[in-house]
Amino acid sequence: MNTVQRLKSTLNRVILPILLLAPVIVGANKPVPDPRAPGALPTGSGIFESTNLIETISIVIRWGLGFLGIFIFGIFLFAGFEYATSGGDDTKAGSARTRMVNAVIGLIITFFAFVASNAVLGFILQQA
Repeated sequence: MNTVQRLKSTLNRVILPILLLAPVIVGANKPVPDPRAPGALPTGSGIFESTNLIETISIVIRWGLGFLGIFIFGIFLFAGFEYATSGGDDTKAGSARTRMVNAVIGLIITFFAFVASNAVLGFILQQA
């Protein structure tokens, strides 16, 4: 098993459970309603109160772009490690440099996608 396959395997073991638990993680951040209000859920019940479709899409987009940024940053770190351990081999160093440049371009694209999505969703949700 080479290094890239090990990295993919590790990322699958780490990122997949996080993505599966994302709705629970996001639901934990919602403010708890007044328990005395009619129809309110009891506090600490663990029941997720759903939001509307646009807010759900907003949450998914923000989480997805966040994970994408973390993944691309990991690729950049891996390329830096590959460059540092190339041992003077020009082909390995060249491929590592190419991978680092591509990772930086990916981070820039992800950043602008995050800014654009926040602007559009802020306009749709009428939030700042």
